[in-house]
Amino acid sequence: MSQEVLERLREASVRVFGNRYRAELMWALASADDRGVCLGDLAAAHHAPASVYQAPMRALVEAGLAERLPRTPGERRRWYRRSDNEALWQCLGDLLSCLAEETVPMRVG
Repeated sequence: MSQEVLERLREASVRVFGNRYRAELMWALASADDRGVCLGDLAAAHHAPASVYQAPMRALVEAGLAERLPRTPGERRRWYRRSDNEALWQCLGDLLSCLAEETVPMRVG
């Protein structure tokens, strides 16, 4: 994802979800394989501190949209996986794709 697309998604995320990084995190979960998402890896890939993803992830876990996976012995990283509702995650993935597009009008105010 280019920096330009990432910024558009972050701006839309604030307006739609009330958090600058929630849509980005949901996009990562929607497109992740069975292993899931590691917040540290996501942060490194997007040049952001991992802490910006912690509150949105906590909210997604509390809502039942994601789950915290048990740690693998000897591994420090924490992994999260989306819920098993594939239809929901397909819809969310489509929504997030639209939000990242330039053609979606976003009114301010």
